[in-house]
Amino acid sequence: MSEKNKIRSELETERKKLLELIHDLKAQARLDQPLTGAVGELSAYDNHPGDSGSQLYERSKDFGLVEITRAQLTEVEQALLALEQGKYGFCQNCGRSIDPHRLEALPRTLFCLECKKEMEGGSLKKRPVEEEIMRPPFEPRDGNGKDQGQDAWKLVARYGTSSYTENDDEEEEN
Repeated sequence: MSEKNKIRSELETERKKLLELIHDLKAQARLDQPLTGAVGELSAYDNHPGDSGSQLYERSKDFGLVEITRAQLTEVEQALLALEQGKYGFCQNCGRSIDPHRLEALPRTLFCLECKKEMEGGSLKKRPVEEEIMRPPFEPRDGNGKDQGQDAWKLVARYGTSSYTENDDEEEEN
């Protein structure tokens, strides 16, 4: 068996497994039905909100598993297409050869390790837009560099705290 046929066989086997997994996940969780039908109840009227929340969480988790499996299936199909086009084993981003050990471990990969790290690292560095205008909670705000946020507790505590008792006054006098 040639190397190309061996790789194709591995990818086809993985493709079949992923298709079966998607089918099984959908069937077990009844994802093709509305939530009330999948749970097996005629009405959600008498359910405790916590029960509904748990059911919704489980359902969204099941949808997430199906989505991840579909993404893996897409990678396998793209790898099969690259194999047919003679582009298998070369990074789709930079064009360099992908390490054979990486291909052996993850036959559906389309990117070299460096490009994949860069792709994943870039998405981890993205922060919410709101953070551009937000300031830390104890940043100096009065213009002279003094941090009023940390002094606020001292200002409020002189009026008393929940742990303050009349015995504290007596102890201070003695």
